[in-house]
Amino acid sequence: MKTTVKPELQRRYLKLTDETSEEDEIKNSLTFSFSSENPVQRNGFQEVLSHDMNAVDLTRLKNDAPFLFNHDVDKPIGRVRNAWIENGKGRATIQWGSSELARQMRRDAEIGVLRNISVGYLINKAEETKDGTIRATSWQPMELSLVTIPADNSVGVGRSIKNQSKEKSMTTSPDYLYESKPDEYQRESSNFSIVRALQASVSGNWNDAGREREIQQELTKRNGRTSQGVFVPHENWNTRDYVKGTATVGGNLVGTDHLPSQFVDVLRARSVVSELGARTLPGLVGDVSIPTRTAGATAYFVTESGSVTESTGTFGTITMSPKVMGAYSKFSHLMKLQGTPEIESLIRDDFISTLASRLDLVALNGGGSDEPDGILQTTGIGSVAIGTNGGAITLDKVLDLKQTVAVDNADINSCAFVTNTVVENALSKLKDGNSAYHLSPYAGAIGQQQIANRRFMVTNNVPSTLTKGSSSGVCSAMIYGNFNDLLIGIFGDTEILVDPYSAMQTGVTAVRILQAIDIKVRHAQSFGAIQDITT
Repeated sequence: MKTTVKPELQRRYLKLTDETSEEDEIKNSLTFSFSSENPVQRNGFQEVLSHDMNAVDLTRLKNDAPFLFNHDVDKPIGRVRNAWIENGKGRATIQWGSSELARQMRRDAEIGVLRNISVGYLINKAEETKDGTIRATSWQPMELSLVTIPADNSVGVGRSIKNQSKEKSMTTSPDYLYESKPDEYQRESSNFSIVRALQASVSGNWNDAGREREIQQELTKRNGRTSQGVFVPHENWNTRDYVKGTATVGGNLVGTDHLPSQFVDVLRARSVVSELGARTLPGLVGDVSIPTRTAGATAYFVTESGSVTESTGTFGTITMSPKVMGAYSKFSHLMKLQGTPEIESLIRDDFISTLASRLDLVALNGGGSDEPDGILQTTGIGSVAIGTNGGAITLDKVLDLKQTVAVDNADINSCAFVTNTVVENALSKLKDGNSAYHLSPYAGAIGQQQIANRRFMVTNNVPSTLTKGSSSGVCSAMIYGNFNDLLIGIFGDTEILVDPYSAMQTGVTAVRILQAIDIKVRHAQSFGAIQDITT
């Protein structure tokens, strides 16, 4: 399975082999190996650096990369003169510096006091092999260092960016040394195992969940509290009962002759708001107040020597506060041990997909007592009515809908129409006087349809059970607007609480998932809606 990862600085150590020739001594240089394909244990998985010629980008090393002492950018002791790949190893020639520290380090290296070389590197692409090893297929060495302490493979001390001093000056150090920690967290989070975290939480034994434990520590700091269960570095999860003994809720995933790779999941409504450009504000903690300008200043023409009338515009605020979205799931002990495909993937996909769909639905039409108000429930959006009791959609009404946004200067090229499949079907059948379709039913792939040169998206998260007059529970909606003015606030991190006791006689583990969110529209004028379409 190939993956693309965010670059993060890593380190590897090899013993420094003295291969200095007489000519090298004259040139004040030293040649050594700095990397190999030996696997290195890293946060619960084996990491291998590919040394195929196309896998290693030596551009940095060949362009006077620094030769440092203990990866300290304030302690340069030379420069890299050349680097190359030979017999499955990275090799380099360095030129010693002339400072007192460089001369001291050189003497210690020559008499064997310092014998370890470390490489700082960024991984651009990696793939996971069948045995779980992560193989870096595209990586770039950034610097070489003479070091005092080799890597401790059990914890990765000295090889990970985590051992960089947080008090170091950001102004005197390369950005990648200090900005790679968030990237490292992102990569580790993408490999977070829900099942391992659940098993460790239930048993209290985290020996086989090192990555998950580290992420718990980081998320505990971020959230300012300790979870009663487990923090999960993902935004959305959902629910489904997985039980091995019942075929329809998990049993079909365990057995000799089944085809787990062909597992058929439930069909869900398409999520569109993020695809259309809704802004996500992650990592929120307390209530949020966002300043906004509600009206601009006014310009005036004045006579010679006249005074300009003062106008300052008006301002307001958008407030966001957490509303908790949750899910509850159960799965059996046997499913944890025997699920094929891996129960991990099923739980992860099901939680993400359904909570994402719920978030999409609320963003479009939320308005319950405990949930955020969505676009259709926002006061001040544009409105187009078809009739007292609703009525059939027409192309004229669609264009009127677009006008409700354009009249307020909010109609931009990235605006889009969104409706459900019922209205899509009715629109697709509209014809002109020559029986030609107004909209081509074959105009492109899903999401590529257009009306009036604007995107046209379809999801059944747009309601079809609205009421207008005597048309009770049968009306559909259509929304038009600039979805970049839709804000989705994510408060804290997803939290799961494991309950292995309430149904322990049946071997069932229950899991509750919680995520706090809020949704707000920045400018009501950026949206308009028809809410009385009947078919």
